[in-house]
Amino acid sequence: MQRKDRVRIEAGQSLLHAFRLSTRGGSRRVLAGCCNTPLFLEFSGGHWLSLYGLLWPASERPAVEMRTMVSDLPDASALPDDVPNLKTRSLRVYARLMTAWIAMGFRSPRIDVAGDTHA
Repeated sequence: MQRKDRVRIEAGQSLLHAFRLSTRGGSRRVLAGCCNTPLFLEFSGGHWLSLYGLLWPASERPAVEMRTMVSDLPDASALPDDVPNLKTRSLRVYARLMTAWIAMGFRSPRIDVAGDTHA
């Protein structure tokens, strides 16, 4: 997860496509239309994006600090124990989200996407 004010699309913004599960869906998944590569997941009104981390070269990828919702996995015991593996969302997650939103001046920058499709 990254703050929206720290994410920028440097090229190819016109090639982005958003997919929603319904016209009133609270989230959209955005991918590059040229190659169908998923880029991020965005929640309506959220000030953060869930980015697909493996898109970055390993040397530039932000370090994983925690994993959340591992109770959704069939076998969470297969995960490494290099960072906390939280079964559900924790107070720590919400505190970090609130701290980031305060630092952003309670803003939620808009990320424009040309194509918006309802699946």
